[in-house]
Amino acid sequence: MTESTLLSGRTAIVTGAGGGIGRGLAQALAAAGANVVIAARRGPTGDETLALIEAQGGRAISVQTDVTQRAAVDAAVKAALDTYGGLDIVVHNASSGQSSLPTGCETITDDSWNEQYAIAIDAAFHLAQASFHHLRDTGRGRFIILSSAQALHGGAMNAIYASVKSAQRGMVKALAREWGPEGITVNAIAPASETEATKVYFERNPQVRDKILASIPLRRMGDSQTDIGGAIVALASDHMRFVTGQLIPVDGGVYTAM
Repeated sequence: MTESTLLSGRTAIVTGAGGGIGRGLAQALAAAGANVVIAARRGPTGDETLALIEAQGGRAISVQTDVTQRAAVDAAVKAALDTYGGLDIVVHNASSGQSSLPTGCETITDDSWNEQYAIAIDAAFHLAQASFHHLRDTGRGRFIILSSAQALHGGAMNAIYASVKSAQRGMVKALAREWGPEGITVNAIAPASETEATKVYFERNPQVRDKILASIPLRRMGDSQTDIGGAIVALASDHMRFVTGQLIPVDGGVYTAM
């Protein structure tokens, strides 16, 4: 089956698809033939992703979505049903802008803690409840979360981030057991991807770039569309229909202990 037809006839929601990794995931799913619902917090960035997909011949709609609000998540799911008649794939990629900031535990405020949990965990819960019946009814439902290797080894950079990613890992494993009898697979990936933000950062800090690349056996960061998006397409397809409850590093070999 060619890339353009691998997910033909299926519909996917991608949160945080207004830029970064999420944009690459949306483009990859559309290139594989899926109808894509771009759930972006800011409408204009979602529209930019939409324009890129349409320019490549893909099918998509953009829905402004604050994933911390249950009503907004419900509206994104409804838009998928109203526009495409069903829902097969949910990809929760949205993350807090604070998640990449080094933050000592003693400096964490309740507001920053609550914000990251709202986007990573509350939103995943909202998505799970809103999409379950539709993923079950399609007979090939896929629920995928963008997690992190910090869910496996912890991390000293930001205790909130390591906590929410560990919580996501627990949710994936619990839902995989609960939803398996309904024919829905639930997985997570832990990506290492280059984005526009990391490109700018590496240009300004070449020594940091060289150190990071030296730690990656494949000696490069992943491309959000072809590498990270490729893994999402595979998990969403029938090729990996017998894989569930897993957190899979897609990071060029950075983390190899499981």
